[in-house]
This record gives sequence, structure tokens and C-alpha cells, in this order.
Amino acid sequence: MYTRILVATGGSPWSDAAVAYAIALAVRTGASLRIMTVLTVPAAYALPDMMGGSDLVIDGIEREGQMMATQAAARAASAGVSCDTICTWGNVPESILRTAEDEQCDLIVLGSRGLSGLKRMMLGSVANAVAAKATQPVLVVKQPPRASAPWGRRVLVATGGSPWSDAAVAHAVHLAQHQQLELCVLHVDRASSHRGTDSTVEGNQLLARAAAQAAAVDVACQGVLASGNTIQAILQTAVHKQCDGIILGSRGLTGWKRLMLGSISNAVTAKTELPVLIVKRFFQT
Repeated sequence: MYTRILVATGGSPWSDAAVAYAIALAVRTGASLRIMTVLTVPAAYALPDMMGGSDLVIDGIEREGQMMATQAAARAASAGVSCDTICTWGNVPESILRTAEDEQCDLIVLGSRGLSGLKRMMLGSVANAVAAKATQPVLVVKQPPRASAPWGRRVLVATGGSPWSDAAVAHAVHLAQHQQLELCVLHVDRASSHRGTDSTVEGNQLLARAAAQAAAVDVACQGVLASGNTIQAILQTAVHKQCDGIILGSRGLTGWKRLMLGSISNAVTAKTELPVLIVKRFFQT
């Protein structure tokens, strides 16, 4: 399904988990990897009184970055996965986005430590920034995958009738077909009470449409109609239905609009330990 996967590593436990996940996916799909490290100068070394040793600092950062990429590449090689390493200076999200386009990658895998609330807003999130702007699907992980089945046996996908949730459903069906997964399709009814039956009918229609897509390619599919808070419904359904991953559509809001309106994909990613695949448009690969 995927042919070229980009994964970023920075030496943290969550980026190590992303590397492990990318390798496992490459083994299952036959994809090649692009393993990248983005080099940045720590803020303390950018101060005027620290600039005297800047050459030594830069050399050390480059050596450390190359070492991390080489270690990740060795893990890929031991699993029989073809890969290239990329070390580059620059802004981390922008470098990842640019490299994904330049290398024609069809999936980006990133680790996340799951900041939430004010701390997430103040510190920012590489995964958040990349997912907001990437055209490719972005897989955000916090833990290494199961050894033999990175996606487990069942994934949850949410549908709301928007173009981006339609893309998520199409991608989920395609993934389930190729990886022999079961699908749990969720619709959350957030309509005001005066719509009542009409909104329930609409939800059931969306679930039926997703089930038909799955049936067309012999994918087992279960529909769930829920109500209330969308984020909580997604998290609770994933637990109740014993799902191993979550797939969500996103329209990719950025900047203040994203902060003011919020993002379901951001909130779910911050609160779950499951891998979350964020999709904006469907790629038939």
C-alpha cells in the first residue's frame, strides 16, 4: 500500500517508537524508508556569550545527528528494509514537510509524547505542525508496534460526511484490505436536539455507505452510532471495541484558526496511546 515512508528520529523514546513503527510497516508493505534527522542549535548556544565555540557545537550536533540516523538505518537493515538517511539543518516541521515532498513519500511517521492543554499550546508539537500542513497521511505514534502486526487486527475510523472524513474512510478501507484488518466505523451525532430523527438517519446513511465500501473489497466492518462529545466518543469507542489504531480525517487548519477552533485529530492524538493516522485526501497507492 505504501511505497516510500518518511520517518523522523531525534533520539527520544517517542521518536525511537516512530522508527520501530516505520520499520514494521515497511516490512509488511514492502516500502522503502527515508530516515531523517533535523539538526538544530539549542537555544542556549545561540546566545552571544556561547558563540565562541560554535564550530565545535555544530560539529557535535552533526555527529550526533548522523549517529542517530545510522543507528536507525542499522535497525531497518536488520529487518531487511531498504532505506536512505537524510540529515539536514532547519526548522523541524518545515524540513520534514519539504523532505516528504522532495522524496515523494506517501506516508510520514512521527513520534509524539502526547502534550495536551496549555502545555501543548505553549510548546507546540512537531506532529501537530506537520499534520496540519502535510498532503500525505501522517501517522503519529507513542509506543513501538507489536512485533508481527503493526496495525493489530482492528482499526477505528470516524466518519462525518465531510470530504476529509470521506478520505479517511476510503484510506481505512484500502488499508484494511491490504493488511487484512477489521474496521470499526464510527459516526458521532453532534446535532442539536431539534433535528432529532433526521440527524440519526443521516448518521446511519453514512455508516451504511462506509459498510458498502468495505463490503466491496471483502473487509469486515462494524458500524457504531454514538452521540455527545466527538473526542470522547472516539476515545471510548476505540477502547470498547478493542481497536488497535485510529484513523481520522483532517481539513488541516493552521495558525490561530486551528487554536481557536480546535482540532479533533489533535485532541485525540494527545489523549490516546494508540497510533493515530491523520488523512486529508485519499491516495490510491
